[in-house]
Amino acid sequence: MGASISASAQKAAETGKYKLIPNDQWEFGLHTGLVFTQADANNKLTPGLGGGVYLRKALDHTFSLRGSLNYAQAKGTNNVAYNQFQGKTIDKFNSPIITGEIDVLIGLGNGRFDGGRRSINPYVFVGGGFGSQKTNLTLKGSGDVKDAAKVAGLSGKWAQFQGGVGVSFRVNDKISFGIEEKIVIPIGTYADFLDGVERQERDIPTYTNIRLGFNIGGGKDSKKPVPLWWANPADQINADLADLKKRPVYDPTDTDGDGVIDAVDQEKDTPSGARVDTRGVALDSDGDGLADYKDKEPFSPVGYQVDKSTGVAQVPKPNYATEADVDRIVDAKMAKLQASLGSTNKGGGVADWFLPMIHFDFNSSKIKDSEYGNLSSVASVMKSNPGIKIVVTGATDKIAGDGYNQNLSYRRAESAIDALVKRFGVDRSRLILNYNGEDKTLIPTSAASYMNRRVEFKVAQGETEMAAPAPVSKKSYKGNKSGY
Repeated sequence: MGASISASAQKAAETGKYKLIPNDQWEFGLHTGLVFTQADANNKLTPGLGGGVYLRKALDHTFSLRGSLNYAQAKGTNNVAYNQFQGKTIDKFNSPIITGEIDVLIGLGNGRFDGGRRSINPYVFVGGGFGSQKTNLTLKGSGDVKDAAKVAGLSGKWAQFQGGVGVSFRVNDKISFGIEEKIVIPIGTYADFLDGVERQERDIPTYTNIRLGFNIGGGKDSKKPVPLWWANPADQINADLADLKKRPVYDPTDTDGDGVIDAVDQEKDTPSGARVDTRGVALDSDGDGLADYKDKEPFSPVGYQVDKSTGVAQVPKPNYATEADVDRIVDAKMAKLQASLGSTNKGGGVADWFLPMIHFDFNSSKIKDSEYGNLSSVASVMKSNPGIKIVVTGATDKIAGDGYNQNLSYRRAESAIDALVKRFGVDRSRLILNYNGEDKTLIPTSAASYMNRRVEFKVAQGETEMAAPAPVSKKSYKGNKSGY
């Protein structure tokens, strides 16, 4: 039962419930033997044949239940005159019997707890059931009287008690062989009619038989179960005790002090301070075959050969640029930049630089405080590039007349140039004043527009400074409106 016990113990560990009675098998069997009828008349014992089938299931290692269906023949001679047959003497009787029985079997072979499975199982049993008889008589000088009980009232049904002893022998894990002796005690009206004569005492048949049993069934967690009457009750306990003895005694010794006890440490001599995994093996973080505590480069770059003695990857030295290389590159870039100064070519010259613009309040040429940051950016570009000139172009929206807007644009450009010269120190000769009035609006609207009230800056490409526009009076405004 080693396999079944291990499975049961495993299941017990998982569920927290210990199963004292393991899974076992049923026994299905056949039996045959001789029937002797102890009749109360003057008869001679004549054996009859019997047989049947049974099914047996263990309740525990000692007790089991057995149900059986049996056929038997009670035979004998009986020199008794029977008045119903005109005083003729009964010569022989033959009574076929069919019984159904339930027995409780008590095994006597499991009193000792030593050894493994039993090979011999003696037992006793008691039980009850029901029987049905049909008595046939032979009268002297008259031949056979077939089914005389139909006339004489000798056939019928009755209850019974039975008991007996037996012994089984286990052939292997599937088959057993046994010998059994059973005595049946009929109860009721027909309990004394097996021999055809009713008297004070019962007719009692006995059955001496041999049995052949086959083990069937068994639990899924048992590889080789057997009926429990063959099993040693202490097998499960003995197996579990053996498992406990096989388990290693807990030993907290950690020889190398790496935090993994020797019982599970696969590398018991790692040096102090070396990092290890859960098995106690020194870590090799980069997988180069050299433990980290020996590796001068524990995280070597991937894809390079590694020096097996030091763990250092053989990475080729990079081809760094020298200071002379940097100077040469910078000089080439600066030469290209200087060559682009004043260029009219589209796409990439200094003339394509973006410079910020400034905006003005309605009908005003006064520079707002918020715009000095943009003027500072323009001045910084000019100081960093002393070879360029900047065109300063004023513009307005479209609310007033064109003449007035030309003058207002001029004044706005002039204010921007004055601020660059006086506040930021830009040479006036590098600034070229232009104005557009309302001709080039950013926002296509005739309404007042903050974005259109502006001064733009760009790198000069041959432009010349525009003369101041002719002055106009306020009477020339469109719609008599003021301001733009």
